[in-house]
Amino acid sequence: MKPLITGSLAVLILLLVSGCSSNAVEGKWQYDGGIYNGKARNAATEFLMQRTYKSNTYEAFLLEGQAEPELYNSGTYEIKRDSILITSKFSTQPSQNDNVTIAYKFKAEGNRLTTSGVLPNGMVVEEYWKMVE
Repeated sequence: MKPLITGSLAVLILLLVSGCSSNAVEGKWQYDGGIYNGKARNAATEFLMQRTYKSNTYEAFLLEGQAEPELYNSGTYEIKRDSILITSKFSTQPSQNDNVTIAYKFKAEGNRLTTSGVLPNGMVVEEYWKMVE
């Protein structure tokens, strides 16, 4: 009896299936600098900003010294090809606690995530994040 799938075809199918089902942004990421309206900014040394992406939700935390991590933003996201649509609530700014959807382009390579887009205030951003978990 002849096998239905040969070794190389089986590997190709496995790669395609795992490529379609994996989530490139899932995990914990730490802010690592960026470019804002053409001006480069390094990550702060006094505090850390981290985002944890789960299957379709995320939470953003500010970590400062020994204080408890502070949730400053959370919401949902959806990946469409090379774009990520983020719908967020600015948790610590009650006057701005409306849902805001921002479409970013993203690129995940190894332990580095790059997001770029235009914020609702018109600022053009490119941010760099490194995976920490």
